Amino acid sequence: MVIKFNASKDFTVGIELELQLVDRKTLALTGTSGKILSEVRKDPSLALSIKHELMDSNIEVITGVSRSVSEAGAELSAIIGRLIGIAGEHNTLVSGGGTHPFSLARDQKVTDDKRYNRLLDTLQFVARRFNIFGMHVHVGIDGDEKSIYVMNRMLYYLPYILALSANSPFWEGEDTGLKSYRIKVFETLPTAGIPFYFQDWDTYTRLVESYIKTGTIETIREIWWDMRPHPDFGTVEVRICDTPSSLKEVMAIAALIQALAKKFSDEFDRGIIFQRLPSAVIRENKWRACRFGIDGDLISPDGESTYGLGRAIRGLCDSLKEEAAFLGSTEELGYVNDILGGGCGASRQLKLYNENGKNFKAVVKNLATNLAEEVGVMGGKV
Repeated sequence: MVIKFNASKDFTVGIELELQLVDRKTLALTGTSGKILSEVRKDPSLALSIKHELMDSNIEVITGVSRSVSEAGAELSAIIGRLIGIAGEHNTLVSGGGTHPFSLARDQKVTDDKRYNRLLDTLQFVARRFNIFGMHVHVGIDGDEKSIYVMNRMLYYLPYILALSANSPFWEGEDTGLKSYRIKVFETLPTAGIPFYFQDWDTYTRLVESYIKTGTIETIREIWWDMRPHPDFGTVEVRICDTPSSLKEVMAIAALIQALAKKFSDEFDRGIIFQRLPSAVIRENKWRACRFGIDGDLISPDGESTYGLGRAIRGLCDSLKEEAAFLGSTEELGYVNDILGGGCGASRQLKLYNENGKNFKAVVKNLATNLAEEVGVMGGKV
């Protein structure tokens, strides 16, 4: 099977953000995506930027191919601002967060779409509880073999990225005790989780061919790893993130991912050989990031000791200053320190929840209001 990787230049960025649609009165999830998208389709400038998702209470905003993280952030702000305005006409608020604090998965309706109906038939209850919201970041890579190298090198840092984005402490009216419960729901998909280590592009394509021949998947889109090559776009796509609470956090995480891709791409060009890290360490570190967010301790690459993740992330960002300067994202990468100082989204949700007498609605109000204020839309406030 020939899978062509449409190489991209200049480490371009694309961001996909799944957002919650919330009833203005009850603050529960509401299935108004169909009504909203009917309005969106009337505007050609929005039609490619906002799309439906599996559940009709979930809506996705998508940037074009951006030259920088700041450009992608500005585009997201404009799209979300217009989305909030349209949603308001249907008594709907728009919110970030990886899960809704109290709405039930069984109350959500699957979008009436041929592909989604097929997935529902195949995945059954796994699909019916897929009431989660994530962020995907694409970074352009200029070759297929290089995309595999970059993925292999980035594997160890996926827990760092998850911890920074962790923003789903609640599930169906319960405090889960995890900073990212969303990732545990996501892992129930049959082809989800940490990607494999691949020797080269041919190894990857042979696996895809095997999956298709055996009916494991119908298309590459059904490989739901935490990170994957996207041959059509010519990118490495990082998919492990919860939807953050703010665009500032979106840009911070995207800047970190882009800078890592640049660093590892340069290493590939210089022919640097790296030592493959034990998958057991990466798997355990992912769990620790899911459980504790940026407050956890991770296992060192040699598996012999642990270290504080927050301090390690600061050190990582310091080591990427040259890459960030080249990419024009020094300011955005600096926003990572704001997350480290103020806590990940999950920690802030928990703080607000406890300060308001364990009130889930206070959390939802805060998420929706803050996003509206950030993009400058007064009508999106509660």
